[in-house]
Amino acid sequence: MSEEMMMKSLKRNPVRRLSVVATTSMAVVLAACAPGAAEQDANGANVYSVVAPLVQSGPGAFAGVPVAQGIELAIAEVNESDFLGGGSTIEVEFVDTAGDPAKAIAAYREAEASGAAGVLCCTLGGEAGALQPLLSDSTLPGVVTVSILDGLADPPHLFRPFEVPSAPGGTYDEFLDAVFGGGEYSSAVMVVNNDNDAMVQDSSIYADGLERNDVELRGTIEVPVVETSYVGPATQIIDLDPDVVIASTIGSSTANLAKALRERGFDRPIVSNVGADSRAAYDASGGAMAGTIFPTPFHADYPVNDLGSSFSMAYEAEYGSAPDMFAAQGYTAAWLLATAILDAGSGDPAAVGEALSSIDEQESVYGRITYRGGQAEVEEPALHLVWGEAEDLQLLAP
Repeated sequence: MSEEMMMKSLKRNPVRRLSVVATTSMAVVLAACAPGAAEQDANGANVYSVVAPLVQSGPGAFAGVPVAQGIELAIAEVNESDFLGGGSTIEVEFVDTAGDPAKAIAAYREAEASGAAGVLCCTLGGEAGALQPLLSDSTLPGVVTVSILDGLADPPHLFRPFEVPSAPGGTYDEFLDAVFGGGEYSSAVMVVNNDNDAMVQDSSIYADGLERNDVELRGTIEVPVVETSYVGPATQIIDLDPDVVIASTIGSSTANLAKALRERGFDRPIVSNVGADSRAAYDASGGAMAGTIFPTPFHADYPVNDLGSSFSMAYEAEYGSAPDMFAAQGYTAAWLLATAILDAGSGDPAAVGEALSSIDEQESVYGRITYRGGQAEVEEPALHLVWGEAEDLQLLAP
């Protein structure tokens, strides 16, 4: 898959957005189709169905909305460039799960019944954990768009086209050593979204990183994702008087935490995760996320290759703002699934799953990706960035 082919056309392609309820009618209409039996358009060309159960509302929308936009951009390029050949196209059905695992499960079951070729899924860890056993027992393959929950990749059922930042020696370990290795900070307090498996998973990595760099962890405060008031946690943090706050939280929670801290005069750094790479979260904080340090595999201001630059230009032209990491993940996931449909030569989900299993590498906006057991490994190191005033970002000084 060449960059030239991927960037050949930037025209929009209509994409239907359906709620879980609305998707039921689609399932009824298409249930009679054999799995993967593509519909045909007026010209007799194949139209392959892909379902994208993603968070489009609620606390996780800061990630799910740009993911959907990245998918839209990729599918428009696939269709307008005739990437699949013979005028064949992909049609995406978006389902708003609102972060509810039950809705994600219902959407996946309906995708199976509808004859979909694959799903683009898993915004939050709870959804990913709920869907994983279903995918393992099904021939309908999924490509993860956001969730960093460990151990998700499972060919030919589930694939993840970005690195797990919590992997040993990976993004988070490198990031924590860069932030704390110089001895500038001696104490920390951690805030964890205790009902999000991925955030709990990451908190242990951050705790190990603090210990490895001789930073005292003075306390851990647990807050559920649905909580919007961080007055209590902010008060506890200020009483503990740490040099730095660790936010093992999703982006919207990080925004609420930062706002509560800054409103109470706490002006020390907040060290967060990849979820902090969200302009929507920054805006929601009212600029309070200034001083938040985080790693990210992609940022539009610091592209690692021409594909990253072209993607950023196309996305901004379409949506009026620069893409964030989540948009990049949706874009990359959609191109991976489209390539598997091309390689399979059909929309049969079992064939698409086998084709996904056979993809060894992918050129992406992150640089070259190689796949091991369905899990991406990226050659380029992650960026370490700091939110500044007025939405500006700076690279973390060496």
